[in-house]
Amino acid sequence: PPPPARRVDNEFSIIDKTDLIMVDPVGTGFSKPIGDAEGELFWGVDQDIESVGAFIKQYITENGRWASPKFILGESYGGIRGAGLAHYLQSRHGMNLNGVILVSPFMDASAGRDGEGLDLPHALFLSGFAATAWYHDALDDSYDNRPEDLEAFVEEVDRFALDVYLPALTAGYTLDPERKREVAEQLATYTGVSAEYWEKADLRVDHVQFLQELKRDDRLIAGRIDSRFIGPSVNPLSETMDYDPFFPAVGPAYTAAFLDYLHNELEFGRDLEYKTSAWPLDWDWTHRGPNGRRQVAVSVLPDMSMAMIMNPGLHLHIQQGYFDMATPVGATNYYVRHLDIPMEARERIRVDYYGAGHMMYLHQPSMQKYRDDLVAFIESAIPD
Repeated sequence: PPPPARRVDNEFSIIDKTDLIMVDPVGTGFSKPIGDAEGELFWGVDQDIESVGAFIKQYITENGRWASPKFILGESYGGIRGAGLAHYLQSRHGMNLNGVILVSPFMDASAGRDGEGLDLPHALFLSGFAATAWYHDALDDSYDNRPEDLEAFVEEVDRFALDVYLPALTAGYTLDPERKREVAEQLATYTGVSAEYWEKADLRVDHVQFLQELKRDDRLIAGRIDSRFIGPSVNPLSETMDYDPFFPAVGPAYTAAFLDYLHNELEFGRDLEYKTSAWPLDWDWTHRGPNGRRQVAVSVLPDMSMAMIMNPGLHLHIQQGYFDMATPVGATNYYVRHLDIPMEARERIRVDYYGAGHMMYLHQPSMQKYRDDLVAFIESAIPD
């Protein structure tokens, strides 16, 4: 709705269970380089982990919290930050965590980005496409009735993606044309996008193309951060998104409510700039993993694995929305499967799914579940 934005008490807060310390890394919020410091000291995978790690260590020390239980929660890029910090804090500062909570995480560039010329991400994004088509009742006519169980439907599509779709992609131009047509028809069945479109794309439709194509005939596009959101298409012939319908629906209200609280209730920050996003920054995407080798395509799966191996009390909680096209459910499941940890450590992983997108707490039933799941995880990760 239009302004005014209205604030209400958050009945789903976890402040009754834990203290909360919000950290705005340098380049976001009020945090910025000072003195002779340059942004390059902070703006990169390793630089960010080190600077946030230094802040955490200083905060813990100044507030006498070394003996307290500790959790880190990171969302989206916070998947890289959170997993990196879990290993960095214990290996560099001797600080063990009780738990890491990763919300809609991005953790591996070779799996979590489609449109980069790699086959694997196409397979990992497919179940997100299917969930989106399911939500908008856009499934192919092959489904006489819309599947009632979204979770079971997503699992079915994931099996197809790994057992049938990915091998077809890896076959490249050696794929038999008849087989290609069969795969395209099944893709159309699962996604509501025509087999002809899939064939013309050589079975490689990235998520931006899909969101533009799904409701193209209605001159509408679906959201990337949360594909439940719909908006008018600026250019119905385009293969790219001119905007994400999610942001204008949510962003201004969040910003207005927060700044109103900050300026008028806390009486702070009117003379300062608050950056709601670090974008765009010239980010250094290289990363030196636990083995000391510098990665070009960043992956913090080794960091998270090493952290869980080195700290037998470390628990991992992942919270993932089905309608997230930025960090899709298939990629998140891939991350969990590819943590190189013993079976005992896998028993310390909890994964919860929600009927919403990247920010699943925007959906009230998911917000209630989000709180319940998070509280249960925190309580389970603190020794009696």
